[in-house]
Amino acid sequence: MQNRDAKTHMAAPSRALSRLLLTVLLLLLTGCAGVPSSSAPQAIGTVDRPAPQALPKPTPGMEPDLLLREFLKATADPANRHLAARQFLTDSASDNWDDAGSSLLIDNVVFVETRSSDRVSVNMRADMLGSLSDMGVFETADGPLPDPGAIEMVKTSDGWRIDKLPNGVFLDWQQFQQTYKRHTLYFVDPTGKTTVPDPRYVAVSDPDQLATELVSKLIAGPRPEIANAVRNMLAAPLRLQGPVTRADGGKTGVGRGYGGARIELEGLPTTDQHSRLLLAAQIIWTLARSDIKGPYVINADGAAFDDRFAEGWQATDVAATDPGAVDGASAGLHALVGGSLMFLDGQSSRRVPGSFGSMPDQISAALSRDGHDVASVVTLRPGAPDSASSLWIGAVGEGAVQGADGRSMSRPTWALDEAVWVVVDGNNVVRVIQEAASGQPARIPVDSTAVTARYPGVIDELQLSRDGTRAAMVIDGQVILASVEQTPRGEFALTYPRRLAFGLGSSVVSASWRTGDDMVVSRKDPAHPVAYVNLDGVNSDGPGRNLSAPVGIVAANPSAVYLADRRGVMQLSGSGAEDDQSWADVRPFIVAGAVPVLPG
Repeated sequence: MQNRDAKTHMAAPSRALSRLLLTVLLLLLTGCAGVPSSSAPQAIGTVDRPAPQALPKPTPGMEPDLLLREFLKATADPANRHLAARQFLTDSASDNWDDAGSSLLIDNVVFVETRSSDRVSVNMRADMLGSLSDMGVFETADGPLPDPGAIEMVKTSDGWRIDKLPNGVFLDWQQFQQTYKRHTLYFVDPTGKTTVPDPRYVAVSDPDQLATELVSKLIAGPRPEIANAVRNMLAAPLRLQGPVTRADGGKTGVGRGYGGARIELEGLPTTDQHSRLLLAAQIIWTLARSDIKGPYVINADGAAFDDRFAEGWQATDVAATDPGAVDGASAGLHALVGGSLMFLDGQSSRRVPGSFGSMPDQISAALSRDGHDVASVVTLRPGAPDSASSLWIGAVGEGAVQGADGRSMSRPTWALDEAVWVVVDGNNVVRVIQEAASGQPARIPVDSTAVTARYPGVIDELQLSRDGTRAAMVIDGQVILASVEQTPRGEFALTYPRRLAFGLGSSVVSASWRTGDDMVVSRKDPAHPVAYVNLDGVNSDGPGRNLSAPVGIVAANPSAVYLADRRGVMQLSGSGAEDDQSWADVRPFIVAGAVPVLPG
């Protein structure tokens, strides 16, 4: 037996994933994605497409362990049922290999061989970093790869070939990074106010095919976990009529320079003007955020999709649905200081007029999405056996009414439909709405069975995403993500819960969405008090310079991040480069126990 060619030169999984998130964050900050590298329109593995560059091929002199490593790299190309990888198999192995479903991404691979003169049996050990579905959905994973069983290799007239292997696809992490690029599809939130990100990993070697690939994926629909949480204005019977071209019909330079992009659709159902705007928004934000530039000429059934934009749409035409817009930007930063709500007034702070500026013992709060209303939690005797918490809701500068009560209550968060969500007594998720008839608050339970069944701990925090379709929770110090679904009867449920950010362990204190695709979390780890987490589940350390432990509530939006530390409220400042960022005092709020408050 032997143990050869272990990938000792590769980065540890957490560092590899951190690099991936850093790249994603830079793309988010610049509002675009990188130039892609391989595939034609349709689900991964279903169509003929150009092969990615530099994929390995078997050669007669390859030793078994090298052949197997090169096979794992070749699985990065899903075209024609992984034809590139099947070159490493015998005919019988190729006939029997089922490559359908998700791929497992592995790193630090070690082979243990048992060898004879013409046959080798290999057991594979590896770190499992994540999975990639046939839709291009990547999710992180953690821990060792479960034993897939022996891989059998035989010597043929063409050299060593794999003769028996387990079903499924094991994808080399390094090759995955070289072959796939992250792009984001956008769907519509249930209220029709904004667009919702759905990140995908796409392999496209010809940049002129990327727009076609992305629009095709839009038409195919969202990932399963948000299928009941979003609307798809491009759903069937709508179809794409031919590939996306330049605005003038040319086939090269699509979306580059001033060439723009032309999208020809057919089967468009009769829609109102707002629905057409939302459909255009899905296409435009999906293409624009992948650096495919306009103008975007959208035609349907041989005519202009909207006569007002016959010469082409620009992103400014759908600015109202911008997924990167800052909710309630004009409201500015607020903070709870000494248990009362304050706002910045130049270089000083002032109490908010009305109930929230005078009410004591407030421990957490959130402004509504437009900044006009407040939801605040008052807790008496926190931590004591007879502690009591209550939720108060009202307009800024006016009176407040009680919406819910309990022994404990999480920081409130606002949905796009103006409902306030909180967790009461650790596990009871509720929505508080204003009844149309009475004008009084009504407390309505949210079905969180899927969450509590899988993650039975106390829900210390629940924050709705900026588009309202996802909920990030902190449970036992871990980040748990769930989808927000509304049933046909109008009830709400948290579904498809999954853990994010395995690399953070159980150290998370608070979480806040920065965009619809990523959040900032505070941690108990003094060496790394802040981290970024994205929808894929990848985590990366954030700047910690000038913070004083312990850190508490974090509040973020696309343009700013605030954090409570031992001294008061701190703001992340500096350039986009992580090495140039540090935390600075928000001087009027440098009071021990002060808590930042933003819309959200």
